[in-house]
Amino acid sequence: MSVTEIKSELEKMTNSERRIVIEMATKLIHGETRGKHRLSLEEKRAKLNKSAEIMLSEYLNNKDLTVLTALESEDFLDA
Repeated sequence: MSVTEIKSELEKMTNSERRIVIEMATKLIHGETRGKHRLSLEEKRAKLNKSAEIMLSEYLNNKDLTVLTALESEDFLDA
């Protein structure tokens, strides 16, 4: 069925029926993309480790990222 034919059929449907079609299409799309991008546990760990290494360097060298931690020792409830 072509896109034009699908559009024509959708125009014949009620909004309720269109919502059902949209939900079904969304589930199909979600299922396809989830399967294509699924990483193994080892791949996930490698990506997380790499991200942690990058951010460690940022937090050690960029004081703007840790400026809020300086406020942790202040008792702001007494203000």
